[in-house]
Amino acid sequence: MDSRRLGRIFDVVDHLAAHGPGTVSELSARLDLPLSSTHDLLRAMVEAKTLHLSGRRYGLGPRAIRTAIGVLDSVAVRRVAAPHLDVLADRTGFDTYLAVATGSRVVYVSRHAGRQHVNLDIPLGRSLHLHSTAVGKLFAAYRPEVTDAMLRKPRPALTPQTRTSPAELDRDLAGIRSRGVSISRGESIRGVVGLATAVRDPGGVVVAAVHVSALRTTLPARRLGEVTDAMHATSAAIEAELVDPAAAADAG
Repeated sequence: MDSRRLGRIFDVVDHLAAHGPGTVSELSARLDLPLSSTHDLLRAMVEAKTLHLSGRRYGLGPRAIRTAIGVLDSVAVRRVAAPHLDVLADRTGFDTYLAVATGSRVVYVSRHAGRQHVNLDIPLGRSLHLHSTAVGKLFAAYRPEVTDAMLRKPRPALTPQTRTSPAELDRDLAGIRSRGVSISRGESIRGVVGLATAVRDPGGVVVAAVHVSALRTTLPARRLGEVTDAMHATSAAIEAELVDPAAAADAG
């Protein structure tokens, strides 16, 4: 898809979000495109469920609405989570991240540096491997669309510890649901341990993950319980504020 066509898709979404449903003629004028080209674009967006067609008027479809809600939710979770993740990074000394799922993609949206830096170049917003990262498997354990994507996409063996078979991954996901924590021991990068705990919205849906990265040499087995307890407490604090921000502020 070329950049101009992508820009026109966003122009359509922006216009309909601001002005409500419109006809081909109205959108053609907005895009400064011929009627035939506008019709082809709108038809493709309807097929992708980005728009819906009612009579002669096009409106935002379920996919666009879900994406908009997901963006708003991730922004809200990031804002609420930031001070709690700062505390976690200070308490554990390790780098701490917030991850969210958008559809079947899992991305980091914030990073909070600890005292013991893990020198990883993980840009915020880049899709993470689902089968080898702690946060990828955490979301797969609780969200069917992420599970489906994990099993459908290529699963490269990034290190000798990477699990790639469906049977191995099924066992991992069951263990995550049982323990409430996801652990990746060098499955994405040799010598790096990743830990993830879930953040749920008021309806119980996993909307984010608290993630800690540490070098294996700085996180001995005897400290795992201490760190995961701190992570669970952080997830609970974020969840409490998502449910009732005023009450959480009063409690603090």
